[in-house]
Amino acid sequence: MELDANRSDFIELHGSCLFVSDAHFHTPQNLDSQLREEFFLQLLDEYNSIDHLFFLGDIFDFWFEYKDVAPKGYFRLFNALYEKNKQGTKIHFFSGNHDMWVRDYFIKSFDAKIYRKEQKFLINNNKFLIAHGDGLGGKQRRYNLIKKIFNFKPNQFLYSILHPIFAFSIARFFSKQSRNSHNEDDLIFKSESEFQIRYARNILKLQHFDFFIFGHRHIPIKYNLSDSSTFFNTGDWIKKYSYVIYNSNDISPKLEFFKPKQ
Repeated sequence: MELDANRSDFIELHGSCLFVSDAHFHTPQNLDSQLREEFFLQLLDEYNSIDHLFFLGDIFDFWFEYKDVAPKGYFRLFNALYEKNKQGTKIHFFSGNHDMWVRDYFIKSFDAKIYRKEQKFLINNNKFLIAHGDGLGGKQRRYNLIKKIFNFKPNQFLYSILHPIFAFSIARFFSKQSRNSHNEDDLIFKSESEFQIRYARNILKLQHFDFFIFGHRHIPIKYNLSDSSTFFNTGDWIKKYSYVIYNSNDISPKLEFFKPKQ
């Protein structure tokens, strides 16, 4: 998908921003997930006065909301987000390929803003393009076809007819199959061969952005596209504990690695 360079659809924000993605909470094992959630809560405590908290997708390994049912097990995380919102932090949630079926639970619980595709921002007078980053750049027809099938409203309705016990079990089975299909080579950054880098370069032919911030690849990276444009991938919260931080007085965002307190 290419952005229209002639449209003025930037969302203007001011203040400090924290970007995280790909925590895949609830996987691979529940105890491991709980420990990583504890580490993430430590990160939120460290940045307790952040103005904007960006979740760039796949925060949950699977998420599906029924009208009256949502996945359990995230009370401490959701309580922390509720408190941060009360304190003035605006929460921005980009749906990923593992949690694309988010609906209005986060909106009602902590006034989150939901994004289902890439979005342009003007943050502290710098131009950002922010996205989860899946399916962008190159020929990914098979992947994008599957994504369209999952996003098709009638299919979501049919899936919602299933009892949560069966629906969640099916989803977690396929999520595990997806993880097992990857190999070590998938975690190597391929510079100009990366789909996300190709996408960013194509966008720059149409419109300038100071910064691109994506998730999805699980590879924490800062990559200079030019003297005036930089690409970031936030990495993951499974092994790397990486994130991007951008304060209002910073010239550029910074890629950081959190050191958990055991």
